[in-house]
Amino acid sequence: MHKKNQKIQVISRAASILRALGCEGISLGALASRTNLPRSTVQRIVDALKEENLVEGSESGVRLGWGISELAKMSYSDVAAQLRRPMEMLYEMTHETVDISTLYGAEVYCLDRIVSDQTVRVVPTADRPKPLYAMANGKAILSSMDDDAIAGLFKHGMPALTKNTITSLDKLLADIHRVRATGFAFDYQEHAEGVCAIGIPLQVHCCSPHAISIVVPSFRFESRLTIMKEALTQVKASCVSILNSYQA
Repeated sequence: MHKKNQKIQVISRAASILRALGCEGISLGALASRTNLPRSTVQRIVDALKEENLVEGSESGVRLGWGISELAKMSYSDVAAQLRRPMEMLYEMTHETVDISTLYGAEVYCLDRIVSDQTVRVVPTADRPKPLYAMANGKAILSSMDDDAIAGLFKHGMPALTKNTITSLDKLLADIHRVRATGFAFDYQEHAEGVCAIGIPLQVHCCSPHAISIVVPSFRFESRLTIMKEALTQVKASCVSILNSYQA
């Protein structure tokens, strides 16, 4: 094979491997099966990707590395910058942890975040992409997709992160239908014990779907729900106005 074609093939295979990975980790054998590549080829490419921090090892196998998150953040930085003031408004109205996120494969990636100043608060871990199906912002993003597209994202299953995680596609789709009907998505301790969240979808012209969410300790989530819904509705209107002005 010509050297140029070999290089193109390597890039194509590396991209295939990255698309097959998530934040939960997968064995090399399973990754080879998922990508239809020889295990030795997968091993060689994974080793090269590790050198660039694009993948990393974990107890459960290989997963996306922090370098992927940094690349994603660079590509969406303009949207986060444009909407920084509405995010500050949301924080000022709730004094809870707030974030803006976007679609990243079958996962949700946080672009910007303001952490709560309350004594008991949610301080998220490092900005690794997280499963769409277990997050309020993830479900908000999924609500902008059709059911067939959602099913395609999770054809390899939905591993449980907590006892409350939705792991059935039928149940997830029912939940997404509720999001479309009400405009609000919820995470009731589905991605982490003791953490709840509420999110709303946000359409950004010529970009992947986005979402805004508020992340709250579970013990005060229900008591603050009305305030958070009102705040999100108000801030969404502000975001839409800003985005429309940039697109005009």
